[in-house]
Amino acid sequence: MQTNFSIEQLADPDIQHAEDILRKCVHCGFCTATCPTYVLLGDELDSPRGRIYLIKNMLEKTSPVSAKVVKHIDRCLSCLGCMTTCPSGVNYMHLVDRARSHINDNFRRPFSDRVLRTFLALVLPNPRLFRLALAGGKLAQFFKPLVPRNISNLLSLVPTKIPRASNTDSVGITRAQGKRKYQVALLPGCAQRVLDPEINEATIRLLARHGCDVAITPSTG
Repeated sequence: MQTNFSIEQLADPDIQHAEDILRKCVHCGFCTATCPTYVLLGDELDSPRGRIYLIKNMLEKTSPVSAKVVKHIDRCLSCLGCMTTCPSGVNYMHLVDRARSHINDNFRRPFSDRVLRTFLALVLPNPRLFRLALAGGKLAQFFKPLVPRNISNLLSLVPTKIPRASNTDSVGITRAQGKRKYQVALLPGCAQRVLDPEINEATIRLLARHGCDVAITPSTG
């Protein structure tokens, strides 16, 4: 991909690194087949190739970041499926991280978005607060028509039944059954340990049965 960064911009090591990555992209489109947002929405700007184009333009310009660009970057799930199919080895992960950092420094989000993002950052890593928020979300269903659309959409995701608390909520080690062969660290995930705790519990049982000590470490999601 051709870039048009100025000499002054390229003096920034982050921009230089971004340019090196951008120049590897050859627009082949292999990434689109593994991108869930592109498969769902069918919008080129919601594909890795489209986002790379948006990121290039955003980083090249000194003008304010547009809401349109932010929308498409925010929709990226960071699953990195695109990186598994890219024949050129484009480090999309670094590009989207750089774009999000640039957006954070140069774009002022609407008040409701800022409140929502602060709320999620506080609640999601804490299983107890997460379950409390889900319970509150069930009660708040009656007020969906009165709240902003992004919050209303979030309320629509609240499950009708809140799963029980899981033993994977806290740190600890589950010992292997029989002789220990391996030591494994399990990252329980922010949402999974609350919404689908059976997955982590089954994973621990399976690993322990095959000779693994399984550790749930602190401050991981």
